[in-house]
Amino acid sequence: MSHGWTHGKCDGMDLKLIEEKQVVERYLRGRLTPPEARFFEQVVRQSPEIAERIGLPETLKRIMRLLDDTGTEWREQPPKFWHQAWVPASLAAALLVAIVVALVAWNARNNALAGYERLKTQVAIGVLNVPTSSHVLHLKPGRPEEGVPTYPIGGRLAPTLAELRINVGYLQATLFKVTIKRDDGTYFARLDNQLKDSNGELRLGINTSAFAAGLYEVDLEAVNLRGDGDLVGRLRLRIDLGT
Repeated sequence: MSHGWTHGKCDGMDLKLIEEKQVVERYLRGRLTPPEARFFEQVVRQSPEIAERIGLPETLKRIMRLLDDTGTEWREQPPKFWHQAWVPASLAAALLVAIVVALVAWNARNNALAGYERLKTQVAIGVLNVPTSSHVLHLKPGRPEEGVPTYPIGGRLAPTLAELRINVGYLQATLFKVTIKRDDGTYFARLDNQLKDSNGELRLGINTSAFAAGLYEVDLEAVNLRGDGDLVGRLRLRIDLGT
């Protein structure tokens, strides 16, 4: 729609534009934009003689005759959907939901950042507690075809620094792999390339505060320089809550 006729007056050129753009027909069919329709109505109200000059009565008659011929009932067109009463409320509700989602996301992000900072602080401090006691434990593993012995090594809440001396002197191998896992099969640690000392023992030092309370199975494998080997012994460690 040209805006040459929407400047507050209606001259000969404006009338020509109205005719060329079929403004009357488009107005009657609801095809004008709201600003264009309001201005057209204002022009007709302020200058009733313009209605005659632009052929508004004749156009109206043609439209009515066309409606009669097609059997269409003349009725006021329903308002556009954005003029419906429910639209503002729906838009307000949608805006409220968007604001709530944004606030939740912002809060979750802040909580995540705070949690990350706490984890960094904890890592800097360390996750191990200072041992309240220490002792040496001489352990003898069971062979694969034998039963698996269980050894208590200290408490989770009262940490112990335990030096495990595992007797493997009955084996010719000197290089071992030690795997520690919980009794439910969850792997806890793996220690590669553990050397047997001159006393025929593997020496491992552990802080019991690094373990959750429960049973842990220790598998011993004799390995070659490539890391290939066979299971040669097993034992269990029991971590209690107390000492």
